[in-house]
Amino acid sequence: MITGFFPGRIRLRSPIFKNQAIADRAISILTQFPPVTFTEHTPSTGSILVKYDVAQLPTENLQRLLPFFKKLEKAADTYSGNDNQLIFDMLDEFESCLKKLADA
Repeated sequence: MITGFFPGRIRLRSPIFKNQAIADRAISILTQFPPVTFTEHTPSTGSILVKYDVAQLPTENLQRLLPFFKKLEKAADTYSGNDNQLIFDMLDEFESCLKKLADA
């Protein structure tokens, strides 16, 4: 799921992001999170690039999201294209996680 990381830049890659509706929802959530400065979606590879302001989101705070991403990765590994609602429910959870992180 997280295929690339260095402070200020994260690349997410998964078959779930080849689904445009899922990718759009994920990007919508990410762009509402103040530290995020840029997103780019590549549907053919199922990749989302996220750039963020490190001053607003230190790595130690970002690490709080790892349990969620591990859970999403597990769901994505079994994704068949027929279980979109599960992924959308998980993205709702992601949005909640980001709101908590922003309030911290």
